[in-house]
Amino acid sequence: MTLLSPAGSRESLIAAVQNGADAVYLGGSAFNARRFAGNFSEEELLWAVDYCHARGVAVNVTFNTLLFDKELAAALSYGRFLYEAGVDAAIVQDLGLVRMLRSELPGLVLHASTQMGISDLEGAHVVRDMGLSRVVLAREVQLKAVREICAGAGIEVEVFAHGAMCMSTSGACLFSSMAGERSGNRGTCAQPCRKRMAVGKRPGPSDYALSLSDLCMLSHVRELADAGVSCIKLEGRMKRPEYVAAATRAYRAALDGAEERELVRLQEELFSVFNRGGERTGYYYGDGGITDCVAKAEPEEELLRELRATYAADTRKQPVSVAAELLPGEPARISLSCGGISVKVEGETVQLAEKPQNAERYAAQLQKFGATPFCVESFALTMPENAFLPIGKVNELRRKACDALLARLCVRERAAETLHVPEPVRKSDGSGQIMARVRTVEQAEAAFKAGAQEVLLSPVDYEDETAPLALQKYRDKAKLLLSLPASILSRAEHARVAALLHSGLFDGAEANNLGQIPMIRHLPVRIAGNTLNALNALSVEQLLSLGVQRVVLSQELTKPQMRDILIKTGGAVTVYGRAEMMQLRHCPVRERQGCQNCTGIAGTLVDEAGRVFPLSNVRQEEGCLIRVLNCSVTDITDLYGTLPSVDAALLSFYEESPETVAQCVENARRAAAGAAVKPVADATRGHWARAVD
Repeated sequence: MTLLSPAGSRESLIAAVQNGADAVYLGGSAFNARRFAGNFSEEELLWAVDYCHARGVAVNVTFNTLLFDKELAAALSYGRFLYEAGVDAAIVQDLGLVRMLRSELPGLVLHASTQMGISDLEGAHVVRDMGLSRVVLAREVQLKAVREICAGAGIEVEVFAHGAMCMSTSGACLFSSMAGERSGNRGTCAQPCRKRMAVGKRPGPSDYALSLSDLCMLSHVRELADAGVSCIKLEGRMKRPEYVAAATRAYRAALDGAEERELVRLQEELFSVFNRGGERTGYYYGDGGITDCVAKAEPEEELLRELRATYAADTRKQPVSVAAELLPGEPARISLSCGGISVKVEGETVQLAEKPQNAERYAAQLQKFGATPFCVESFALTMPENAFLPIGKVNELRRKACDALLARLCVRERAAETLHVPEPVRKSDGSGQIMARVRTVEQAEAAFKAGAQEVLLSPVDYEDETAPLALQKYRDKAKLLLSLPASILSRAEHARVAALLHSGLFDGAEANNLGQIPMIRHLPVRIAGNTLNALNALSVEQLLSLGVQRVVLSQELTKPQMRDILIKTGGAVTVYGRAEMMQLRHCPVRERQGCQNCTGIAGTLVDEAGRVFPLSNVRQEEGCLIRVLNCSVTDITDLYGTLPSVDAALLSFYEESPETVAQCVENARRAAAGAAVKPVADATRGHWARAVD
């Protein structure tokens, strides 16, 4: 199991390498999910690759933001740069980017970012089949599920072992985006979750209901290894180099089998540099987190000096095997072997000595690797007593060999001369279906009667067949679909959902996670929901190629951006509903009040400005999934008719009355027919005219 450390700057990268990281992950100047980290220019990134590869450390580059269509050409150019720079892998989220890179740069190794939200074996298989070689699992996955995924994924599995925990499922958070146009999916998250917020009331000075404790698996590294994990990852590209040094050397020690007493000392040292919530194990053993956590980072200067000293000198060396031949009348030869790579160079012709030579003296010179990133693991010298070579030439031979080995370790690649952004093939039917996503039988009946052609049932409990049975009488006039939640974690919950999908009670389903697409392939109607983050036409095409028939576009798109996709591939547009701002596996209500056995409405969160965010729960086998809904309803029903023809208009309902459902569906029908309608009172337009950064 390898150790992957963060590198938000040059100094942090050096700190990680010198303290024992097997690999580092870093971001370039664009297209990475930590755009406010120091990051690396192209020149700096080339230096980073050479520095790391010379010391046997891999470099993974974060290429993990969602992309707009207009950015695809620049992203392809950047992908070429990464490939030709010789990076070991690019970490990706955008499905369109994956499609493009697999087509144009098949030699570039891709890892599925945790931003993809992969939380089950089915999702791991989807990314494997798309050509990715590693999956970084969602942080919410329990250890027993990690074990199952590792056993059956068919690709490498990487997990987080230490650092900050997003309160929401990664890739499924729109809070920063909706609150201030800074998208977590595009690397500019403003972290509104770390601000004061309380359950059911205005927050006081110590209320941080969405500020989740950090993860610390330092005492459980062996369990992760035993589960089959290929790589453990330390969070922290926004943190100081001393933190990177402390975290890396602590986990290096754990991986190397340090005694418990030493690990306790290293953990205390690490927590002194930065700590939020103490020693917590996240979701690995069930929900082990707490909220109301404020970060503490007040290290003493003496500790910082000690940590800086761990990477002040270049002590990271790669062991090499050295074999030299000094034979009179022949060129001096030396070969170096390191990590499966060998080089052999020749120097000046060896002369006949006037007197016997001391081979030990030559051996000492040939092993002086000094300031190079190499140390001698084994050495052999073939040299008779009558061989002579000036010491200066001996040193020159050694330096020439080192240079040749470095060149092999830091090899650059060459991409095809011409690369093209693939042109999507239009697959739109432009039928303009009215889809209503509802929670209750009463809402569903109102939607059917008002003329919705498809009603998507998003039940509180996927084991209960009462609602779909009650709605069978409407299926001769319209379609009944099952809407799946943003994540399904346990195998028991998978079985419950699969039973509903195979019950014959539904005409189709809406997948909201990549792992759910294989689950719905047998159904006549197959939809990719908006949590699958289709932000460009290539993402839509990639989802269609996976087996869905229709894709609901991301809610982070403006009107022009939606228009560009609709013209190329078609898609469905969300025209009404509270945006699902976050998807929580840690229930703030349960933490403060105990489980309330909620049945769809789980309370509210209130921020410092007094804005109220409803909580809507989905009951699952290992605890509820809690959706934090926006404080305002988004309504563009009156505007979407100005878009090119859409495959469907989606209206999403939570706490609305059946009367409101009926009125909204009727408004959508009238707007589709060209009639003028008015948005609901106090509605927001979402991102219709507000582009995200």
